[in-house]
Amino acid sequence: MPTSKPSSAPVPLSANEIQPVADLSKAPLPTAATLRRRKSVVYQLGRFISFSLSILRMTAKGHK
Repeated sequence: MPTSKPSSAPVPLSANEIQPVADLSKAPLPTAATLRRRKSVVYQLGRFISFSLSILRMTAKGHK
């Protein structure tokens, strides 16, 4: 006897339902310094090391 799996396909909305829309027209644009930091490999490496050490400390405290 075959079993049917529930479908994970999205249910289509009817014409009278309103879909939420994000208005990004008033979102602030990143500054030149922000864009430089996002592209900097050295800066990202420093952030990665800092984040990794903080996670390491958190897990070390939890295992005592």
